[in-house]
Amino acid sequence: MTEIPKRTEDFGHGPEFAGQPCWMQLVDSDGNKLKPLIRCNCGWYCGIGLHHVHADGTVTASFFHTAESDPGRGCNWHVWLKLLDYDGGEFLPRNA
Repeated sequence: MTEIPKRTEDFGHGPEFAGQPCWMQLVDSDGNKLKPLIRCNCGWYCGIGLHHVHADGTVTASFFHTAESDPGRGCNWHVWLKLLDYDGGEFLPRNA
């Protein structure tokens, strides 16, 4: 399992952030927590709408940033993720 840290600031993205995967807790305009956003190992943002985020920060199914799903950026990083210091509650996968 690949554990990635939480970022609350300096959540830049792009090739200059390669090798620095992390996650960020999103909130809506009312302050409600939303499903986290992932910065992939390649440095680019990725949503995890089709994944289940468990209350302990475990993400299922595996995270796979495919070149097919993100042309020009997908890096084929394929890991099981654990969001460190996660306290955002459970989020079920949305339907495909």
